[in-house]
Amino acid sequence: MRVTRNCRSSKRGLALLYAVFAAFTAATLVSVLLSTSLSSTRISSIKTHGGQAEYLAQGAIEVAKNIVRSEVAAWRVPAASGTTVINGTPVDYTITQISPDGVASNIKPWAMGDPPVIRTDASGIQTIITSYRISATARVQNNAATAQRLIHAEAIPVFMYAVFYNTDLEINPGPSMTLAGRVHSNANMYLGCGATLTLNTNYVRSAGDIYRRRKDNPTASTGTVAIRNWVANPFNPAEPLSYFNMNSKGQMGAVVTSGGYDSQFTTGHDANGDGDFTDVGDWLPWGPGALAYWQQPTGYSGGTGSTVKDATHGVTAASPPPIEAINMFEPGNSGVGDWTLASGNWVHTPGVGTHQKGFYHSNADLTIVANATHTGWTAYDKNNVDVTAAIPTGAVTLSSIYDARQGGGSGGSATKVPTMKVNAGLLATSTAWPTNGLLYVACNNKSTGTYAKGVQMTNASALPTKLTLVSDGALYLQGDYNTTGKKGCAVIGDAVNLLSNGWTGAKAKGSGVPVATATTFNTAIVTGNTNTNPGSTYSGGFENLPRFHENWSGVNCTITGSFVNFWLSQYATAAWGSSGVYSAPNRAWSYDPLFNTVANLPPFTPMTVTAVDVVCW
Repeated sequence: MRVTRNCRSSKRGLALLYAVFAAFTAATLVSVLLSTSLSSTRISSIKTHGGQAEYLAQGAIEVAKNIVRSEVAAWRVPAASGTTVINGTPVDYTITQISPDGVASNIKPWAMGDPPVIRTDASGIQTIITSYRISATARVQNNAATAQRLIHAEAIPVFMYAVFYNTDLEINPGPSMTLAGRVHSNANMYLGCGATLTLNTNYVRSAGDIYRRRKDNPTASTGTVAIRNWVANPFNPAEPLSYFNMNSKGQMGAVVTSGGYDSQFTTGHDANGDGDFTDVGDWLPWGPGALAYWQQPTGYSGGTGSTVKDATHGVTAASPPPIEAINMFEPGNSGVGDWTLASGNWVHTPGVGTHQKGFYHSNADLTIVANATHTGWTAYDKNNVDVTAAIPTGAVTLSSIYDARQGGGSGGSATKVPTMKVNAGLLATSTAWPTNGLLYVACNNKSTGTYAKGVQMTNASALPTKLTLVSDGALYLQGDYNTTGKKGCAVIGDAVNLLSNGWTGAKAKGSGVPVATATTFNTAIVTGNTNTNPGSTYSGGFENLPRFHENWSGVNCTITGSFVNFWLSQYATAAWGSSGVYSAPNRAWSYDPLFNTVANLPPFTPMTVTAVDVVCW
């Protein structure tokens, strides 16, 4: 019996021991599991916050990259550091300019006077390279991430394009027109012609879409548009010359319902339904088709490429300088500048004014400004020294011009635009002639309509040096320009108007349109424009980018240079129209291949800038 009781007691003790051990084991397992869970949560949290920090740092790099692009385009040195806010979190970044060998550098952008690093392609187009190292650090709770990137700011002087538009580019001439040189739009491109438009180039680019129709009338798709197949150097006459048509709606037949062969032709056309686009009557969809149809000619051994590309092919916008670059004045940094507007006139108030000069105004060796009441004018140099006395008698006079596009009212002087007339030949005899080749001219107190005011340049067939003429208002070039001993020249204004050698100034409201005589303008043109809105009146398009005021029917208007539209006009804002204004000329317009070389460019040539990633770490 005793033995039996002891066995039962032992069994109860052993069971208790097992129970205690099991409880301990379970508790330990729970503890381990809980610890593992908390550790996993912490790791997950670290990963999440670390990922967020990395995302924020990369976002700040993109912000800084865009700052570099816009600052270089505006001829400014990007600030060395800054802070941006992304999703409510501030992120610091630094921007360090480096030399090509990777060493930190304080070299200024090319337009500021330092030697450029230049890359030249097969066609002679030169790209100016500036290198920057960008670093950004972001923190999310206790987690930090740093991102770094080396980028190239690639600046192409805009006059290396035959045509450059920051807005929609419309080319719809009535008569045939041939364009040679690079054609670029930062927005959409609309191509058409009453006869034949020929693009003799290896570069037709749109950062938006390319349309084979009019912008103001989507159903109008007319004429022939012939675009050259890609060759490495279209300026070389030895290169093969072949074209492929960008077909209109009519030329495509039943294949399209609107437009023609363009960015909207996204599905292609399989004529026999065999599942490919290789048979007669087939058309590739626009994306691969544009690359195939305008590639190099069969058997060409000079390389590979394609002339026509849009956003579908990765084309992006190139930053132009801001319109503030041509303004007389802009608000001063931190509210403190050197100039103040008093009774309609700008007064030099060193260091205590509200405004400072715009880029071109501040860099001009000679500035001539008509006062607000248009009763007098003043000339001064880059250091604000009055040099009016050095200007020859008759070199600057105050006048007016009948601009039927801007004119209004019932007649008389109310219909005329006040102008300041500058005789370039006389001015060139002065010691005040700008030695750096930058002349800024303007009229104070501008508005729109006949109050737009403008500057009329005369007697400019022979210029002593390269010259960039800039105004924030309308420019009127009268007679042959830069034709004797041609030099690198540019005119930049709110609107650029071309007057022939036959212009007498007698045109008035109701007098009819005077007859033009053949005239040549050897200059790059940068001008504002008015937009065409879908369904609205046509703005005049590229063929009327420079404005006309005479009957040019059958008369040659010869322009050799570059055609640039960066901005919408601020003052000369009247809508395009030809009735009572002008008749179109024979447009003998061409790109000047001398601009392919940086040394031949006009002084202070604007640049378009893209920012390209080189390496990230």
